[in-house]
Amino acid sequence: MARVLKIFFHDGCFDGTTSAALFAAFYRGVIDRGAEVHPVGMIHKDGNPFEGVPLDADDHACVDFRFCADPKMRWWFDHHATAFQPPALRAVFEREHRPTWFFDPAAPSCAGLIAHSLETGWDWKPPPHLIEAARWADAIDAAQFASADEAVALSSPAQRMAAWLAHGRTPGDTARYVDWLSRDSLGAVANRPEIARELAAVEAERVRELDAIARLGTWHGDVIVFDRFDDLGARTPGFLGYLLFPSCLYAVAGTRHAQSIKISVGVNPWSTRRRRHDIGALCARFGGGGHAVVGGVTLRPDELPRARETMAALIRELETT
Repeated sequence: MARVLKIFFHDGCFDGTTSAALFAAFYRGVIDRGAEVHPVGMIHKDGNPFEGVPLDADDHACVDFRFCADPKMRWWFDHHATAFQPPALRAVFEREHRPTWFFDPAAPSCAGLIAHSLETGWDWKPPPHLIEAARWADAIDAAQFASADEAVALSSPAQRMAAWLAHGRTPGDTARYVDWLSRDSLGAVANRPEIARELAAVEAERVRELDAIARLGTWHGDVIVFDRFDDLGARTPGFLGYLLFPSCLYAVAGTRHAQSIKISVGVNPWSTRRRRHDIGALCARFGGGGHAVVGGVTLRPDELPRARETMAALIRELETT
């Protein structure tokens, strides 16, 4: 009988979904050609995000997401400096050091880390369409663009799909997308009728979104702040914030959805000034995490007062030190 594989991945994220698609293709190509793959999107939260999540398949993998010490989680790949929460989990990783666990906080993307690790350890080279997707994951996750204008462009299938993923897709949407991408190119996936219609709506909404973000931005020293807590379902501005407010050094945004509240913090990749903070470490102090230049804190949807207090505290830290 074919094995059932569950892949846990960072939901709503281009790197997370590309990482899951890469691993799904590898698993079917090397481990079990007939494997039944179930992608499971995960969101960060205060505490253990795997609490209550069943590990009930024949095999389990986790990509672009926090370390899970459960022995059933056989495969793990991540590049976030704050992957071990609580930090004591780092001792588990170091002590057991399984050959199927990979961690490199210097990697621009988790997808790139996976592609390199699987080629080195299993002599598996991804198909060309996934090599292309991993290169885009490097560019998007590490902001490897010459300008904010280039970063927000919707001229490539990869950037259009990244914008589509950021629009609060359902778990079913992202699971289907991971399966499609594991088998076909970004261009082919973007041209699927069910995706193409939604992409057209995403592009049409861009103008309205630019206007809303421009009106919302408020200055706190060299920090630009977007408080979108009162607009249920509104999205984090992302690179659009740096396009509209190019003189900022930091950007902080608060968004609220039915499932969670998110505070996002980032360093302007195109600022000529030196950052004063490790953003991932700063967010970790408030129950979140991330990278040195981008991070966030995710809270329950009923924690709005705490979210406002947390965002205010983060802004004070960025503004005054």
